[in-house]
Amino acid sequence: MKKIIYFLIAISIWSCHSDNKRPSTAMETGTTFIKASMDGDFKTAEMLLLPDAENNQLFNAYKQYYNRMPEDKKNHYQSAAYKINNYNDINDSTVIINYSNDYMNKPMEIKIIKSNSIWSVDFKYTYTGNLPIN
Repeated sequence: MKKIIYFLIAISIWSCHSDNKRPSTAMETGTTFIKASMDGDFKTAEMLLLPDAENNQLFNAYKQYYNRMPEDKKNHYQSAAYKINNYNDINDSTVIINYSNDYMNKPMEIKIIKSNSIWSVDFKYTYTGNLPIN
């Protein structure tokens, strides 16, 4: 019986620290996506994408670009620190995060949206700036 209890406790602890746990806030989603994308951790980054055809197509193109980069450039991205320049709540379900990394030092933006209580990255915003006009 003790072995079963220890086993259940171990599984519980492991599941709490699982790498596949989805971030629960817009900021966590954005920063996890940014770091995963810079590191070439596409499994994590894809988990955070808003599921639609255009996002998938653009992210697949980004993956191909990243994979063709020389190793030294990948290493620069992977070792680069990033900073959040601006966090902008557009409304209760849309956030724009402006960030830069110390390798490229170029401000970029990602859009995080909440749908069905889940925060996801609208990757196409990076290319289109698709904010709704009020």
